[in-house]
Amino acid sequence: MNSQEAKKLQQKGVQTLKKYISGKNCVIAGISGGPDSTFLLHLLKQIPCKVVIAHVNHEIRGKESDSDEKFVKKLSEKFHIHFHCKKIDTPALSKKTKKGIEETARKIRYDFFEELAKKHKAKYILTAHQADDNIETILFNFTRGATLKGISGISELEMFDGKKTPLLRPLLIFSKKQITDYMNFKKIKFCIDKTNENIRYKRNLIRKKVIPNLKLINSGLIETVAKNSQNLREILDYLQQSATEWISENTLNEELTKFNTKTFSTLPIALQKAILIEIYKNFVGNLTGLEVVHLDEVLKIINQNIGNKKKKLVEAVVTIKNNIFHIS
Repeated sequence: MNSQEAKKLQQKGVQTLKKYISGKNCVIAGISGGPDSTFLLHLLKQIPCKVVIAHVNHEIRGKESDSDEKFVKKLSEKFHIHFHCKKIDTPALSKKTKKGIEETARKIRYDFFEELAKKHKAKYILTAHQADDNIETILFNFTRGATLKGISGISELEMFDGKKTPLLRPLLIFSKKQITDYMNFKKIKFCIDKTNENIRYKRNLIRKKVIPNLKLINSGLIETVAKNSQNLREILDYLQQSATEWISENTLNEELTKFNTKTFSTLPIALQKAILIEIYKNFVGNLTGLEVVHLDEVLKIINQNIGNKKKKLVEAVVTIKNNIFHIS
């Protein structure tokens, strides 16, 4: 990378931030100390707004985790930015809740970010996800059988399940290589998380083994996936809008949980799934754990319309009785 390329990269990042953020806004920035989040912080320093740094010490890497915390704290002092840190034994909590470390860590982070957003009345929560993260997410979700939303990738701006503060990801326009090349050219220090090399974590396996081989097939993989992701999100937006309208027009109660099976069964399968997802989201408040296999199982009993049937749908139950299906 040369000085001209670095300047263009920086300007592009600042322009993206300025689309959303003005001088009166407060934002919560999730900063781990890695190259991506440190790059994000350097971009934010060029925007006239209030920045609050949120750092989580997951206590996964012992002294290295503590070292990352100290690094981010020093950055906050250098830039005169508010710093908040949550320190928690993530492996122990993972074991206690019987959930994976990655899933547990993710929940800890976003709960903490939302807590700070409420406290500081922030307009956005910012994370440093970049284009390579988008590919990882799509491939990870695709292999585990996620819904259309899961395989459509990461959006630049969206509401996170169950949260009230919009989530902004301004670095999705950059690849990992662009960011690290910029950081190295500018000689900006950042932390290295050695657990990112451990392929026993599923996302690392995708990052280290799967994506490099896919790039041998298509060297423009990042651009191709970004375009496909956009196409899928456009389809998803249409289905969500159609589903919302159908629910509003056909609900049999104010809670939006009771519907006529015969009317529902005449719809195309793609719309049925979109409707079921929206009903579930309205009832539960999030889509955590909901996969295509769950939708298929429930749609099977709804479309068969056999009375006195019940089917568990992750955190809810769908009941069929007297040509009515009801989620509770």
